[in-house]
Amino acid sequence: MTDALIEQRALWSAAPRDWAQIAEPVNEPLFVALLDACGVGDATRLLDVACGSGFAAALAAARGAVVSGIDATPELLEIARERVPDGDFRVGAMDELPYEDAALDVVTCVNGFQFAVDPGVAIGEAARVVVSGGRVGAAAFAEPERNEGTALHVAMKQLVDEPDGGGYTPYALSTADGLARALADAGLSISVSRELPLSWEYADVDMAIRALLASAGGARSVRAVGETRVREALTEALAPFVGSDGAVVIRNLFRYVVGVKA
Repeated sequence: MTDALIEQRALWSAAPRDWAQIAEPVNEPLFVALLDACGVGDATRLLDVACGSGFAAALAAARGAVVSGIDATPELLEIARERVPDGDFRVGAMDELPYEDAALDVVTCVNGFQFAVDPGVAIGEAARVVVSGGRVGAAAFAEPERNEGTALHVAMKQLVDEPDGGGYTPYALSTADGLARALADAGLSISVSRELPLSWEYADVDMAIRALLASAGGARSVRAVGETRVREALTEALAPFVGSDGAVVIRNLFRYVVGVKA
């Protein structure tokens, strides 16, 4: 196991139930859009890379797909198995998938490939394991300046790294053509490239902070400076997004791309 995988496992295991119950569900419209774009339906053999707690996998299973998932974090996979008891969920790295060539119809990855040690290798692995005519679907944030959530990512990063919060991993594939170019470089023909506005909505500030602390960025910040200081920073960063009723709405923009294997 690589040091990078060990690090990701440690960070994403900080609060798996909060991730599963608070953070993942707000992205449901993005999961649905990507499954639709990939044509996932009855008997589709699907692998969800960086599957987390299996929220997207459960949506696919409800369509009749034969679901597999891979993630670095056993605690999240435990929840995925609860959600999809018939699914095949494995601990592993996205840059070395434990599947045979041409074993699957569709591979999806939402906000995952940018966290790979080498995203190109990870996407190449996804392309390897789909059949001819199969699809690889990926989604990531659009450009950071088009996402209100960037303020929160930067607030956490500033507690750990350089003051300007630049070069943050969640946006590694967020240039206008970043995802499409990465899939094309893996030999895939781009069939879909779309943007999706998506708001993260939480009942109150505490709920929003719990969702953020369950992420790798949140866990990394807590490890560096302690939860109290991270909560203070996030409370300040969230202030512009709190309504008169105390609810939090953070408007984001995602991009999703589907590539087809020759």
